[in-house]
Amino acid sequence: MQLIVDGHRTGTPEESWVASQRLRRLPTLETQRPRRVVVLSPHPDDEIFGAAGLIQSLLAQHVPVDLVAVSDGEASHPLAVAGGLDLRAMRARESERARRRLAWSPGAVTRLGLPDGRVGQHLDSLIVSLRAVLSPGDLCLAPWWRDGHPDHDACGTAARVATLAQRAHLLGYLVWAWHWADPEGTELPWADCRRFDFDRRTAARKRWATGAYASQTRPLGPDRDGAPVLPPAVLRRFWRPYEVFVDSSGEIG
Repeated sequence: MQLIVDGHRTGTPEESWVASQRLRRLPTLETQRPRRVVVLSPHPDDEIFGAAGLIQSLLAQHVPVDLVAVSDGEASHPLAVAGGLDLRAMRARESERARRRLAWSPGAVTRLGLPDGRVGQHLDSLIVSLRAVLSPGDLCLAPWWRDGHPDHDACGTAARVATLAQRAHLLGYLVWAWHWADPEGTELPWADCRRFDFDRRTAARKRWATGAYASQTRPLGPDRDGAPVLPPAVLRRFWRPYEVFVDSSGEIG
């Protein structure tokens, strides 16, 4: 599987996911109100794209939702950075704006500053950092460990190890799997997938939050010939009135 995104290669069409019988038949996500939630985000935006609907529901229940920001997302536009753009600061501001749009003020934000694109080279330190943050009974939201981007997969792997060690529960959210997977195929662990549906207001607020990431959704400098990292065809996957999570406890063994 090769993860390529540009204006011409936009991955699995959203229409195919809408028509997916496997997706329609997924059981509903059922979770007891957790003591605390820890959200692991490889880059500034993944937590919003993959889990903003569930995060809003947890916040409405007055559950503390903390954030672990793994990288600063500095590698998305190397030419613009070489030209003097402070992309780290720009993406940090975008993330803060997105969280404000969700009325999400994390009780704690842990910034690890691992290198964007090379998180897997620091897997051991990531596991140590995550174990230090997690406590027994916590719910951890992290990318599914086979999501398809190396940083996402590394974060998902670290989350599996850390939650098992700390007796915390893990739900894996999907970002890039929607790009490469077959809606009727076997690439996704359908037996362990759960669907979380939400109302129009929640969906609208999530879409508003995704709009905070101008560096990713609009052309920025000379990179990619002026095309955005996330063209509209890709963004549509994150504007659904539901999210899908992998209950990773079923994958461990």
